[in-house]
Amino acid sequence: MRSSALVVLGCALLAFSASPPVGVSLRSSFSAADPLLEALETLALASPEHLFSLLNHFPLPLKPVTPEESHNAVLDLAKNYLLPPEIAAVNVGLALHAASPKLAAQHIYESGREGCEDWVDWYGSIACNAEELRRLVEISVAASDSESQPQLKRLQTDHTPPLQPSLDAPRWTAIHYADPMVLEFNSLHGALLSLSLDVEYVLRWARPVIATDGPYLSGFGVTLDLKKMDYLAVDDRKRASTSRNDPSGKSQEGNENDVLSCIFEAMSYIDTHMEKDATTNNPLSAEEIQDLGLKATSFLALLSDPASFPSAISSCLMGDSLTPLHVLHTLSANFPRYAGLLARKVRVPDTVRDEVQDNWGKATMGVNMVWVNGRVLEGEAGIFGLLRNFARERALIRSLVELGLSRSQAIEFVVHPVHSGPFDPPPSKLKVKKGTTFGSAKRFAQEALRTDTENSAEAEALNEGQRGYDILPKWNDLLDGLVDSSDRSEGGGVILWRNDIEEDTRYAEWGTDLTQLLRMHPTQLFSPYLRLRVNVINVVLAVDLSQPRHLSLIANQVDSIVARGFPVRWGFVPVSAGDGDGLKMARIIYYVAQKFSRPEVASFFRSLSTAHMQQSPPALSWSIVHATFNSLGTADNFADIASGKVPSVEEAVESARRWARRLGVSGKDGEGFVNGKWYEVGDNFLRDLQNEAVGQMQLLQELIYLEELTGASVPLISTFFYDLPTTLSSRNPYIFSKAPSSMHAPSSSTGNLKIFDLGDLGKRTGWNPLACAWVTSDAERTPVSMAVIANLDSTEGQALVQEAVTFVSRKGSQSRITFLHNPSTGSPGGNVSSFFAHVGSTSDLGELSPDMLKRALDNLETQDATQVFIAEGIELRSDQQAHTAFLTTSRLLAREAGLRPGEQAIIVNGRLIGPFSPKSEFVSKDFATLETYELKKRVGRVAQAIEDVLADGTELDALAYANLVSVASSIIYADQQPDPSEAGLFDSAPRARTSNYRLLSGSHTKFEFGDRENALTHLVLLLDPLSEGAQKWIAILEKHEELFPEVYFELYLNPAQHSEIPLKRFYRYSIEPSLRYDDKGNEIPAQVTFNALSEDPIYTLGMDVPPSWLVRPREALYDLDNVQPSTLPPDGLHAFFSLDYLVVEGHARETKSNSPPRGVQLQLTTSSPVANHTASVVDDTQVVANLGYLQFKARPGTFKLAIREGGGHEVYDIASVGSEGWNSPSVEDSGEELTVMSFEGLTLYPRLSRKPGMEKVDVLAGLQQRSGHSQTVIHDILSKVSSLFKSKSTTEVAEMGARQADINIFTVASGLLYERFASIMILSVLRNTNSTVKFWFIENFLSPSFLEFIPHMAEEYGFQYELVTYKWPSWLRAQKEKQRIIWAYKILFLDVLFPMDLNKVIFVDADQIVRADLQELVDLDLHGAPYGYTPMGDDNYEMEGFRFWKTGYWKDFLGDLPYHISALYVVDLVRFRKMAAGDILRGQYQMLSADPNSLANLDQDLPNNIQRDVPIFSLHEDWLWCETWCGADRLHRAKTIDLCQNPLTKEPKLSRARRIPEWEEYDSEIAQFAGRLAAGGKIHSSVATARSDVLANVGLVQPAHNDDVEGASGGEDLQHPHDEL
Repeated sequence: MRSSALVVLGCALLAFSASPPVGVSLRSSFSAADPLLEALETLALASPEHLFSLLNHFPLPLKPVTPEESHNAVLDLAKNYLLPPEIAAVNVGLALHAASPKLAAQHIYESGREGCEDWVDWYGSIACNAEELRRLVEISVAASDSESQPQLKRLQTDHTPPLQPSLDAPRWTAIHYADPMVLEFNSLHGALLSLSLDVEYVLRWARPVIATDGPYLSGFGVTLDLKKMDYLAVDDRKRASTSRNDPSGKSQEGNENDVLSCIFEAMSYIDTHMEKDATTNNPLSAEEIQDLGLKATSFLALLSDPASFPSAISSCLMGDSLTPLHVLHTLSANFPRYAGLLARKVRVPDTVRDEVQDNWGKATMGVNMVWVNGRVLEGEAGIFGLLRNFARERALIRSLVELGLSRSQAIEFVVHPVHSGPFDPPPSKLKVKKGTTFGSAKRFAQEALRTDTENSAEAEALNEGQRGYDILPKWNDLLDGLVDSSDRSEGGGVILWRNDIEEDTRYAEWGTDLTQLLRMHPTQLFSPYLRLRVNVINVVLAVDLSQPRHLSLIANQVDSIVARGFPVRWGFVPVSAGDGDGLKMARIIYYVAQKFSRPEVASFFRSLSTAHMQQSPPALSWSIVHATFNSLGTADNFADIASGKVPSVEEAVESARRWARRLGVSGKDGEGFVNGKWYEVGDNFLRDLQNEAVGQMQLLQELIYLEELTGASVPLISTFFYDLPTTLSSRNPYIFSKAPSSMHAPSSSTGNLKIFDLGDLGKRTGWNPLACAWVTSDAERTPVSMAVIANLDSTEGQALVQEAVTFVSRKGSQSRITFLHNPSTGSPGGNVSSFFAHVGSTSDLGELSPDMLKRALDNLETQDATQVFIAEGIELRSDQQAHTAFLTTSRLLAREAGLRPGEQAIIVNGRLIGPFSPKSEFVSKDFATLETYELKKRVGRVAQAIEDVLADGTELDALAYANLVSVASSIIYADQQPDPSEAGLFDSAPRARTSNYRLLSGSHTKFEFGDRENALTHLVLLLDPLSEGAQKWIAILEKHEELFPEVYFELYLNPAQHSEIPLKRFYRYSIEPSLRYDDKGNEIPAQVTFNALSEDPIYTLGMDVPPSWLVRPREALYDLDNVQPSTLPPDGLHAFFSLDYLVVEGHARETKSNSPPRGVQLQLTTSSPVANHTASVVDDTQVVANLGYLQFKARPGTFKLAIREGGGHEVYDIASVGSEGWNSPSVEDSGEELTVMSFEGLTLYPRLSRKPGMEKVDVLAGLQQRSGHSQTVIHDILSKVSSLFKSKSTTEVAEMGARQADINIFTVASGLLYERFASIMILSVLRNTNSTVKFWFIENFLSPSFLEFIPHMAEEYGFQYELVTYKWPSWLRAQKEKQRIIWAYKILFLDVLFPMDLNKVIFVDADQIVRADLQELVDLDLHGAPYGYTPMGDDNYEMEGFRFWKTGYWKDFLGDLPYHISALYVVDLVRFRKMAAGDILRGQYQMLSADPNSLANLDQDLPNNIQRDVPIFSLHEDWLWCETWCGADRLHRAKTIDLCQNPLTKEPKLSRARRIPEWEEYDSEIAQFAGRLAAGGKIHSSVATARSDVLANVGLVQPAHNDDVEGASGGEDLQHPHDEL
């Protein structure tokens, strides 16, 4: 059914007049910041390194009096330090008040000394001037020459000046409580900066806030949505009796609309038929709606070419320039105004249609995407995120500009397609000079940019066996890192095969025709549908069989896959890390494999696994192994075999050791090879296997299709991937990074990809990669730069140095190497470290040939190495200061790289290889493999990109070339790495930048703005012009010149085809490039305004705020859910909203397993530096299984994170608060505090560790699986939503709860009508109970008038109330319609919405009348169910045709189960939380909501759909009666009466309410009470409830017709109506 509220846009809504304005302001509820300090903090946000330089100018000669003077004073100074983009960022930051949360998070301090307003705290002593400070410092230094003072508590809001890198932390800390306008500030500030590096200078504002209300905010959007009115839901209390059409002057917005309206008026209709439809107000047809996006695009294309304007259109402009952005902003923000005109007056030229359709083949129709310098910008558009991303991009591009590239070259470099696409470089044309020329450009192309390097003996051997397959570069990533994991090199017998597809009789009926692969859909390639009798996929598992989980893997999972007929050959190799149980088990298994058949070996494994599962020993049980072995009936002695006395077994074990060494298998954890591709055998191994196998078979499909592989190739398939020329014969685990899916492994695991930006690393350590000394090979170009880090005086370190020098000495090596000393703790200096410190610190190292360096190292133990240099005519210089700096820098760099003292590693073009374990080796062959791999994977791509972006004829010397490639490579690939939290939570792969958008055609649909050549940032947007996302993006970018200087952007329009009107709302976004001031210098409050709305429709006002904001309306005299311009006074409606809280969210995990500690209850408590502070609980929550998610709400400030008393507290300790990212420091290092100080909220990644003895305890345990439901779809859902996490614990922990009211009721009310119902419902509850009652309201949807009224009602009638809220998590699929959002809040967040000490709560629909004591429901036994609902009424037979649950899907699904109504239900929160019902509900919701047509009645359908897994206790039918579904003969028994909607009559609820006898009595009482409050001035008169005799008029309104503006939505099925709000 077409949405009638939308089709009529073509006609009815064109009657726009000068209606009263609708304005919205948003104000922070936090303390206001001192204007001068706010300007300084805003500058520190944009450019923190310049704050202390700016403070050198304080105090100012004249004290600023107004905010304008304060801001301008700082901005004038800032212009001497900051560049234009940063100045603009400061201006925007001030307009956003971006620094105000940081200042609000701080405390006001007093020195305790009269007249001392700026002072330094020196360990409890106060210094009010520089002389006092110096005296205190001198006393401390004299009294404590060797010991540091106690570590002072640092705050996250503190500032410290930039310092030179140092190995030692400062011994003392001075805290400056600063007021920069006090006279003493300058002397104290200067004195602190002049102190030695032993004193840390900490700046803390003394008085950061002032005693005024919070600032008016911007950076948010406001919507006015056209409202559907299937059931009339308009309150009648405040209806205007007069109409007006009295324009009050034209705003800027009005002028913009007038111009666009004039242009449309000047245009003729497409044809007479459309003109007639417009004249007669006919709705838009489906055909007209379909092309609205194309017509908007065509309209913009038309107006972007002024030369083609007809004279009538030109006259509308009146000299104004009309940019495409201006037009698109006006059109999208006010689309309901222009929909009909656009549809009937704009033609779509064939050129535009063809271009759009061509682009649809390259990008999904209607999709919105944004790229910032080629980086895909994910998430919502918003000014805060945009400013943060632009700052990041400016830093990135400037770092490349410092290397010698221009701005445009730097941007072209980072977006170069070689970084994200196949790599197959052409011959090099770049000129590189090096003293004596070596080789040629052709040689460089072969050696530097390809993998077939002539120096590699391994590559030559592989080339001999190359079969000449023509494999395209697009498959390079698939083939990357392949190794020959067969046991051919070891002579066979190492891999124990579980099955053989080519030999086993179970596969006898399968065929060998390779073309079978061509007939398989990609989803069937890895499935039993593929019956190809060829060993296409060979999986080899290297596992320690002393671990029972590996026995289970082989006996259960592998056997199951084999039995189901998957086309995989499985083999395993028993490995062990040492001489323990793993080695013994390897001997036993090899013996069994040598003596018995494969089926018997499989049976042996099954017996071992089954016995271990049944007996559940904590580790491998040798008694089980021995008994199972004895059952085989072999004559050999078990002990002899296990101890290594059987020669044939020992040969096999030794071969397995060689195989493991060759392939870099550690033996500690399970590892697997899929046709030679390495994977960790963990939770995700089978998923990795499937993905890898499908990719490999797709390659084979292509080769078969191209006839590269034929029937004659069948014998080669089983080793096809092993025999490719790019496949390695051995694998060093440190070289090849782990696949993204394995990033849950501990960060110390070998192979994890870690890349540093060398420029940034240098700034943090003092190491300059551009100026340090390198030992360089004799190649013409050395794109690979390796820094070898080792304890150069240890035997292992010297061995690594020798191997590195041997490698760089080899012919054809394309690397340069430098050496850094990382001594063990307490180790004395030695000859080698001293030698490298000497020659390295004086740059002499770069003058040495590798051979000369090798000779010098060889002679270090026998004679003075300087003799080697003297013999070569090289004179060494001695510089003790440089020598010391070299050693310090080396240790700093090692520490920044995460290395412990004495550990060895290599940094190759920014990538960290290592740290190496003591027993591992890295020889010259490994250096060569590393060079080859990095050239292929990263460095070669960078070299190619640099060559392409440099101008023709550019000539670089060899040093400049090596520096450029090495540092640029580190910058671009460090930037690509996902945030550790993304890798940890979502297995995020590296995100390459891309310029794929350049493939789009843009003659008519592309618009450019800004200076391309000189921009620091290129922003590219692909937008559907008629999407909600475009409304926000265009509103921000319309002011791009002032907001974002030095940003160039391109806009591609990507319209969609529509089946309904695409934009159903008016939209405004509040953003200004800078603050505006009145003539007194005070800030003009920011606000958004809607002018000239049509007076006929009803609108719902909504706030589009950043995800971290929790806002609510504070003042509004009218119903924001039902805004009717015709009822507003001439001055219109103004709504004031308040930002009450910021969201603190996070993802908790256990330290060892990375599992979510689900069920653990956490709390935030206050924290203060003030002595004797008593902590209070700010908020609490429960960790859910979905990604270990948690959420708090808080105002700016410093808090402590703690585990609440109860089960979680008994099981866990907090190991890290996680406020500094995924790898945050521990509580021992940084404490349990966190600070909320940004409008973007805060994301925590807490780590929880189990207490001793609690390793197996599950906080939520104790719930036995209900019989018959042990394996349900819900079990699968929970497994998927927590795929990252797995919990294996089973022990129950008791819960604790604090005392609440006897009866706790929560309800949802939105709009004045439902709030009116809610107050009546409250009164009916109270009239029928003597128990204490507390009402819980979801504050997201409450109006200001209700919030003003409810405290008075609570006081008058003696009940408690509390407002609760929960921000919709970003990972949970969102709802857009407000009504569906309300339904979702009723069911999705029950476990986390209320305080953790609330044990039971009852939901009562706002429009209900209660006739019974709800204490009965509180006391009711739910028989183990987490909640109880009433089944839908079944005895009003007039409604039989509307009982959807008796037909179709619901009839089949429910079977004998009832369908329940959600108007009343009781929730046992303790039970609900312990059985993780919230996780199950959210998991099922996430799955079902992927289909927009499912969950029509979200809050009812979801619990009913899942009741076999989250059981519902069915309440007696008397608990809920409604006229729609229930028979009238049992009304007298009803305990509650609900105003269910009637899909047959669509009768307004107020009319039905009057038929309930007591309803009018309650209504009249509430109205009289509200009237008394209004008369006493305690509330606004607009909330005074009208008496019931007025309500009767509402019943005269006829049911809405399906084709009216307020008719039924096309998305709602009248056969499946919702049955309450």
